[in-house]
Amino acid sequence: MSKKRLLYISTWIPGSAAGGTEARAANHIRVLSRLFDVTLAIVGNHGSEAEVRERLAPDLNRVCASVVVANCTSAINRLLQKTRGYRTRLLLESLWPTPIIVAPYRPALAELARRLAGERFDVVHCFRLNAGLLRVLKGHGITFSRSVLDLDSYESQAEFRSIIAFRPLIGTQSSAVNLLKAAKWWFLESLLVPSFDDAIVCSESDRQNLRRRFPGSRWHVVPNTVAEPSEFRVLGSDQFTFLFVGQLGYLPNWDAVVFFCTHVLPILRCDAPGRFRVLIVGRSGGDLDRLARIEEVQVIVNAPHLAPYYAQSDVAIVPLRGGGGTRVKILEALSYGLAVVSTTIGAEGLEVTPGSDILIADRAEDFAAQCLRIWRDDVLRQQIGAAGYDLWRIKYSSAALVAALNGVYEGER
Repeated sequence: MSKKRLLYISTWIPGSAAGGTEARAANHIRVLSRLFDVTLAIVGNHGSEAEVRERLAPDLNRVCASVVVANCTSAINRLLQKTRGYRTRLLLESLWPTPIIVAPYRPALAELARRLAGERFDVVHCFRLNAGLLRVLKGHGITFSRSVLDLDSYESQAEFRSIIAFRPLIGTQSSAVNLLKAAKWWFLESLLVPSFDDAIVCSESDRQNLRRRFPGSRWHVVPNTVAEPSEFRVLGSDQFTFLFVGQLGYLPNWDAVVFFCTHVLPILRCDAPGRFRVLIVGRSGGDLDRLARIEEVQVIVNAPHLAPYYAQSDVAIVPLRGGGGTRVKILEALSYGLAVVSTTIGAEGLEVTPGSDILIADRAEDFAAQCLRIWRDDVLRQQIGAAGYDLWRIKYSSAALVAALNGVYEGER
């Protein structure tokens, strides 16, 4: 018996990186391809079709029935590319009716709909919010029986609560723009979420919050997951090593490393039992020279593989003070058996138990104290790492993802 057809629409390029938004999409597609004939549609402003396919996780071309790339640049993006003044760019972003990140989706969706006109799918699965998605598809005669939205992150909530946290870092003007952006996300969610039959989030806390706001929608939790590391062995280092992994162009990550290096590191420098170093590994962004000038800090930009850095590290640090969703960086560390020290927001949405499989602290003094505690106590560090690994294996491994998506699509096979 032939499989049912699923149209998976992604506004990100499902990548092969170990973590992040791109990896969530790629992992879902791999599982869904076992249940459906998947047509993968990548929409947005990601460059030429050849560039998009080059960045696509290599195995997705094999597991998908077909891959369609609809690439368009919106009017506001073209205008911003020509605008040099910082204040002018802020003004343009403020006046645009939707968050700038979703601006290219509407013309790209129209192009996609023209290319798929008249086709029938059993399910449309949309990764992240797409303005007018279902209406555009139906307008071109594309039919489907069920629509599923993967929100991934509760965007408006993350934006609203980050405004106060990041104001000292980005200034009053940018904070005002972010307030408007948060309001735009709230409106977009109000407009689009009820139009889908089902909605997926990555944590139980997001599900509870969104179910109160949208009681008429069917909500499901599909957690972020990471695959088991391959050929991993501990290398160690002659210095105790704290590791931070993340996209440094993403404001919550940049704020986290600045907070740690400015407020936590000096305490460690005074009270530490010996020499130490801080490895910051991530995609480029932010004032990297500012970090590299700090004696104990080593910055690794755009590393092709993360395993060597996990192998030489003793503790993963996640000093986040804003953002949304769940932190794949924590799940990666757990999968490597590495102990984690995080803030409450950093560990939000994960089923962790502070003091058992993770250490939690929010103020700089408390965060430094937890770092020192796990540095000085080898037994505690090993216990936390082992318990974290067990948590990952049960709740956040590839097997957990298969079970969660099977639950969403039970009865569709």
